[in-house]
Amino acid sequence: MLVLHTSDVHLSKDEPKTIGAMDELLRVANERSVDLMTIGGDLFDSAESAETLRSELRKKFSNNDFDIVSIPGNHDMEAYELNLDFGSDITIAMDTPFKVFRRDDTSIIALPFTDRALEKLLSDLRQAAEQAKVSILLLHCTLDMGFFTGDLGEEEARNYFPISIATLRTLGYDYVLAGHFHKTTNIRKLGDKGWFVYPGSPVSHTKKETGRRNAVLIDTSAETCQPIPLQCFYCDSFAANVRPGMEDEAVRAIEEWLKERHGDDCALGVTVDGFIERDEKEFRSSIEEIAKGVELDYRCRNVSGVLKHPLFQRFKKKLVESDVERGEEIEAKVIDVMARLLRTRGLRA
Repeated sequence: MLVLHTSDVHLSKDEPKTIGAMDELLRVANERSVDLMTIGGDLFDSAESAETLRSELRKKFSNNDFDIVSIPGNHDMEAYELNLDFGSDITIAMDTPFKVFRRDDTSIIALPFTDRALEKLLSDLRQAAEQAKVSILLLHCTLDMGFFTGDLGEEEARNYFPISIATLRTLGYDYVLAGHFHKTTNIRKLGDKGWFVYPGSPVSHTKKETGRRNAVLIDTSAETCQPIPLQCFYCDSFAANVRPGMEDEAVRAIEEWLKERHGDDCALGVTVDGFIERDEKEFRSSIEEIAKGVELDYRCRNVSGVLKHPLFQRFKKKLVESDVERGEEIEAKVIDVMARLLRTRGLRA
């Protein structure tokens, strides 16, 4: 069985890029000849968006060669209360505590969004996994695996359905296909058995969700999970820390990074920081020339006075002779301090 997994599309009438992401997901699913597409919650950004877009989406979610199973997330759980028609191919799993879909020897246990993983629910989920030859758990959760709150996208204020890797291992599923985590694709083994998959959002909703977007293709026969690149809108950023005398190298690095993203539907940002020997305005102009249309944060400072200062030259010689760890970091801190002292006349030129 081939499954294409995605989540957190956050379809919205005010964000055409989310509609474009859904079209791309359907295109990839057809191109890959999948049997099933799973959506791990937050298909819609709100119940209002679901109401507005429903008639348009019926066409997209009908007459495909695959089925679609979606669960409510914390954003759109109220959108499905009236058992509305979203298309002939899509089923929204609203049954509590969960709904079981069976296809050949595979069971998809679809868990609608809930706040907490109570022991009774965990016990029922274990039993459902034991009864399946191949088991897939579809859920919307906050996984305890060292993520920063910013990785969840807009969900920073609260952890929804917190669950640990250790707990998931005890459930015995072959695949845990999750949603709620926006930032990047994350695929990991649950131990001797099972995979855990966060696909990340298929479109960047905020600047925190950086990099090209993916869905994840699950092949239950080969027992594999692999990211599938999507041609969707994304945000990305590049930080160049410039050292004196290395200005041309920094320009080339920025130019190469931008060239790799040429033609993509994306919003890019470049931060240029550090110390330079060249004229500040001249160097900034060289960056602006190659970064047209890019959000530029330019912070470089000319420190030629520091580099020529006898005290710094003696320090530099000692630093090289000592071959200390983190030498570049130490040098940068010394340059910063000496530059400020020269400006305030705390150090004579």
